[in-house]
Amino acid sequence: MPDTRKMDTRSRVVKRIENIADICGYCSKEVMYDCILCEGMCGRWFHSACSGLSELEFKDLSENEDSEWSCQRCSKEKKSNEEEDEDNPITEAIRVLRRQVEERRQVEESIQPSIPTPATPTSNIENCRWGNSLKGDDIIKAVNDAYSETIKWKINLFKIPSGKSGKRLIEEMSKIVGYYINGTGMEEVAIKLLMVMPPLLLQKPSKKSKTKKHVEYLEKRLKWWTDGDLQSLLREGMEIQKRLTKGKKTEENKEKVFVRLMLQGKVSNAMRWIGSQATSVLDVTPDVMKTLKDKHPPPTPAGKGSLLLGAKQNVEDVIYENIDGDLIELCARKMSGSAGPSGLDADGWKRILCSKQFSSKSKQLAENIAAMARKLCTKNVIPEHLEAYTACRLIPLDKKPGVRPVGIGEVLRRIIGKAISRVLQSDMVGATAPIQVCAGLSGGVEAAVHGLRRIFNDDETEAIILVDADNAFNRLNRTAALHNIQFICPEIATYLINTYRNPARLFISNSDKELLSEEGVTQGDNCAMGKYSCSLMPLVQTVAQSTSDASKVKQVWYADDAAGGGKLEEVLRWWEKLNETGPLFGYYPKPAKTWLIVKPHCKEKAEKMFPDLQISEVGHRYLGSFIGTEEGTKTFLDSKVDEWINDIEDLADIAKREPQAAYSAFNYGLSKRWNYVCRTTPGISQHLRRLEYKIQESFIPAILDRSFGTDQTSRKLFALPVKEGGLGIYDLSLMSDLEYEYSCKVTLDLTEAIYNQHQDFFDDQEKLVEIKTEIRKSREEFFKERKEEVTNDLNETQKLQLDLTSEKGASSWLSSLPLKSFGFCLNKQEFNDALALRYNFGIKDAARKCVCGSDNSINHSLICKRGGYVSLRHNSLRDVIAELLETAGCKDVTTEPLLIPVNGRELPAGANKADGARLDVSARSVWNPLERAFLDVRVFHAQAPSNKALGSPTTMYNSHERQKKNLYNKRIVEVEHGTFTPIVLSTTGGMGREANKFFKKLADKLSRKSGQRYSEAMTFIRKRVRFDLLRTTVIALRGERGLKSSSAVKIAELDINLEPVL
Repeated sequence: MPDTRKMDTRSRVVKRIENIADICGYCSKEVMYDCILCEGMCGRWFHSACSGLSELEFKDLSENEDSEWSCQRCSKEKKSNEEEDEDNPITEAIRVLRRQVEERRQVEESIQPSIPTPATPTSNIENCRWGNSLKGDDIIKAVNDAYSETIKWKINLFKIPSGKSGKRLIEEMSKIVGYYINGTGMEEVAIKLLMVMPPLLLQKPSKKSKTKKHVEYLEKRLKWWTDGDLQSLLREGMEIQKRLTKGKKTEENKEKVFVRLMLQGKVSNAMRWIGSQATSVLDVTPDVMKTLKDKHPPPTPAGKGSLLLGAKQNVEDVIYENIDGDLIELCARKMSGSAGPSGLDADGWKRILCSKQFSSKSKQLAENIAAMARKLCTKNVIPEHLEAYTACRLIPLDKKPGVRPVGIGEVLRRIIGKAISRVLQSDMVGATAPIQVCAGLSGGVEAAVHGLRRIFNDDETEAIILVDADNAFNRLNRTAALHNIQFICPEIATYLINTYRNPARLFISNSDKELLSEEGVTQGDNCAMGKYSCSLMPLVQTVAQSTSDASKVKQVWYADDAAGGGKLEEVLRWWEKLNETGPLFGYYPKPAKTWLIVKPHCKEKAEKMFPDLQISEVGHRYLGSFIGTEEGTKTFLDSKVDEWINDIEDLADIAKREPQAAYSAFNYGLSKRWNYVCRTTPGISQHLRRLEYKIQESFIPAILDRSFGTDQTSRKLFALPVKEGGLGIYDLSLMSDLEYEYSCKVTLDLTEAIYNQHQDFFDDQEKLVEIKTEIRKSREEFFKERKEEVTNDLNETQKLQLDLTSEKGASSWLSSLPLKSFGFCLNKQEFNDALALRYNFGIKDAARKCVCGSDNSINHSLICKRGGYVSLRHNSLRDVIAELLETAGCKDVTTEPLLIPVNGRELPAGANKADGARLDVSARSVWNPLERAFLDVRVFHAQAPSNKALGSPTTMYNSHERQKKNLYNKRIVEVEHGTFTPIVLSTTGGMGREANKFFKKLADKLSRKSGQRYSEAMTFIRKRVRFDLLRTTVIALRGERGLKSSSAVKIAELDINLEPVL
């Protein structure tokens, strides 16, 4: 006898199943009240009006405990079965199969979630002491009080100073992580202690405090810390926090914040302050608080039929040994973003774990963090001990209209999550690909778009459906997810169970309120996407089986974005199954925001079959691209181009004051928005002409501080890559179709797997590298042809200039982010003059005549010796090279070393034999251990007549190197018994063969000493040398060369006491 409560009215049933709505089996609309459950094989809910029952019949069924009811379809099947021949073997087989299905359903409904129990404490904090004042439970209370107070503080931390105090801080952090990984009595408070350290020890004492004062305060606070005197630390921090003021968010301040973030290299954060993606933080009003609560629902029990069966696979702990200190350091270096509740952002952790200033202390902390990660992957830990590890800052952003909650997790959790994801990426991809493409597949989102477009264009496809789910990431059934992931991807199951077993605390920004994340996944967790994709795989497989093999719906998922295509009848079954099964896993489709894209001849039929969905025959946007007709694509692109044009206008306005920041934001931020659309949407070049026009007419003149009008040669030049002498501001009308072709090529295998609905997918990384190499060569060949077209339109001087700017390293200043801390930042005039120098433009607002009497120009400014700027350029480069040698660990580094007298020794004609001769730099252990190497620097201007006459840049470098070697090489080898290297560079940043060889050796020594990769060391050296050379070159363009005006009275001759007083 079935449970008669199921046949009650929906108003009573809803309470029993905790407000989870179902879908009517007839009309596919939500079932909220006055409905009845079919007791037949389908087990679907039906509205009373759809059931064919009268009001009296419906009332009788609701009140009669012994009544049964089946829908028309199930009733017909039942009657048909009864009329079949009892001796028919086929009939009997069907009955046996149905009994087996029913038995399995009953077994599934009886399953209870199986999640391993947490560990029990192995030690007691009662026996622990901290400093002179805290013991046992007093430690717990003091730490909890400190944490509860500091998570409310505004972020106001200074950079960890180098030296003893910084090393002591990192050593203390390493010790605290050791408490946790070793399971000592302090394990209970270890993570929370780690999170209160930054706000307590690194609070800036004042807005304008300097490093010296920071060291002083850090040493004092470390003393309090080791004594366990948290009260003194709290009192001092609270006083500082009281005096912090909140800045006003005016348009002027927005630009200042944008520039500040760009100078820190935080391009993504900077772009959120301007243009179409600019947003603001909402005040936490009652309405905002209600919305945040609604978006973070309470937990729901695992639904019947949502839990997987089977034996759990054992995972060997050895696979996690790949999580080591080096991987933690690598993940920290690649980390970016804001701080979690502790206030220590990604840059802070990067300095702690990667800076060479702290040497072994950083490495020990990285090893301890790696051990912590391994513990979380292999042991069922006590979840309460991870409370501070899983906590997040919750920021309510203005969605215009609405509220967009953004969670920011602790950077430590993000680093560990990133390391675990890197090690287990192949396992997660193997469990989800190719239908679910968000678990780490290279090019997954692009392949999803290409695959679905191919499905839609298939002649057999009548429609595709683009599903929108309600609050998907926050409503995922956490209990079912943690149970099922033990079967789907057991390698990551223990870590996810440890970090999601208990609710995460969400501290609301600019408020003292907090919420709990009890369902779904937590923002700020690098493993969240992997968890979500794995957790939905049972649902993905269930809906895939809802349609027949002959006309199967082809589906693809990117996280919660589900899509499928096929015949309308099959799509309907797929959609019904998704609505029926999805809520069991915490996936709630929203019919009002779900789109059905149909072929024109199917629209009328679709409207009858899908009355609640949005139906279109022109198409709709999908994962940031568009799938549909040319008309729909044009409408979509027109709206996007309007948005991008507004963004360009904002950047062009900023470029009038901060051109370097605006240029970097364009190339590394804004352009990515349309690059993605180009890569995923075919045939759009003609639709991007308005955007290209705005770039040409507004943005480029703004960064150049000059207009080039309709000069298409200049536009073609600027459209070349930076390393080829251009600005890297590509012509979209030419590049869009090429980018789409490259995207299709690199995602071909995955796209094929999606289209053919393969059950598994091998992510062949070696093949992917080969394809990317082929694409890179194709791209280089394309730009080589474009460069040849440009070169044909240039005169000889311009051709030489293009050759010079195309030399390796010459354009490194332009491709660098404007990092102020590295000295890579240029002001407006420096940047504009540098571009004028690069393209041999005239210098704006410069005197027409030099004080030496010659006509003033770029070429003259760089060779005129009045003012000492030629020597300045030489000496500055010499000093940089000496500093680099010392940093790389070379010994006895000396500038302008005195050479040993020749004393009559025979030297070749032309050699420098003078007593007292000097070279620029000498150092030991450059080429060979203890051997002394001598360097002599020369910087020449290639456009000077004497150099230009030599021909190509290569000939110029060789000529200057020979001159230097003729002067000094024989003397150094025979008299000094050392080596001689001429360091020859041009004013445009290129360098000769000998200089290139020297800097490569220097990069090798620097990488070995600092532990950095060779490529990074070489890139840094090129940039450091290039920026120094650029600055001294630009100074020469405008530097004072003549006598100062004599009209002003000399200060020394003034009697200040005789100034008239009014």
